[in-house]
Amino acid sequence: MLAIYICELLNRYDNVTLPGLGTFVLKYIPAYIHPIENKLTSPIKQVTFDPSVIKNDGILANYISEKEKISFVDACKKIIVFVEKINKTLVEGNEIKLDKIGVFSKGQGNTLLFVPDTSVNYNQETFGLREINAVPILRNDIKERIQKHFSEKTQPSDVKRRLPKVAILILTIVIIIVCCSAALLIINPDFIKNINLVGFFKKSEKNVDTLAFKEPKKNEIFSVTSKDVKSLDSVKTDTIDIQTIKNEKINTSNQLAKGVYYIISASFRIKENADNYALTLRQKNYNSEVIYLPDKALYVVSYNSFSSKIEAEQALLKIVSVGNPDAWILEY
Repeated sequence: MLAIYICELLNRYDNVTLPGLGTFVLKYIPAYIHPIENKLTSPIKQVTFDPSVIKNDGILANYISEKEKISFVDACKKIIVFVEKINKTLVEGNEIKLDKIGVFSKGQGNTLLFVPDTSVNYNQETFGLREINAVPILRNDIKERIQKHFSEKTQPSDVKRRLPKVAILILTIVIIIVCCSAALLIINPDFIKNINLVGFFKKSEKNVDTLAFKEPKKNEIFSVTSKDVKSLDSVKTDTIDIQTIKNEKINTSNQLAKGVYYIISASFRIKENADNYALTLRQKNYNSEVIYLPDKALYVVSYNSFSSKIEAEQALLKIVSVGNPDAWILEY
């Protein structure tokens, strides 16, 4: 029964001490790809054992007292009996298995050996994620390109030098146009000077208002230079105050330049899991939100959001100190 209590505490804390025997410590193992089996494993927390820390910190005893409605002293006695039973079994040369934790045995020199149960993941952020089989990419197109390359090299030289009919036709048309233009300039050198471009510039002048007051695209930030102001002042309008437009652009720039800083607690592949986790945080009085990151295909869940990076960093320090060292800041 005590093994079940230890498992429940490992879901809350990174280490649980079994007084008189040692301390169970959760070790973080990052995600990795198996080089042979091509399997992608998500980050996990696996149980390790430290026999050097045997002092009673009261966590396990208090939990037993709360669960079984007994006194703290009786809970400590129950732990002592459990540890004595483990030691007796090991002295007799037998192994002892703690469900969802691992197996204890005695090695050479009467050393205590511990083999963890690798089927259990104590990482709450990635709990329930399965291994993903990565199928190797078969690049058949590489073989086809190599064959095509060598086949082109083996072709006769006269075939490679032969130009397509379309290219010959285009080249002929270009030569005719160039020759006609050269002949026209020789006959009438003042032809270009006589071209009337006044109508073109008047037409461009009519579109100045449209170009000057074109609405910005999403997330576009205006920057008004002295040259821009001069060109705006030169436009005559009856209904638009140019100074007001310039102030609106500058205000738009200041608003768009501000970001929102989220303190991220966990990330999920499945949106339903992210929504459930966000609901849990809201029940703990956090202003939790679910944010989708398309470049990583992840749903991240935040504690709170801040408009100032300094406020976000101060809040992150508090969250890390109360038990979530993996929290981080997202500027969105």
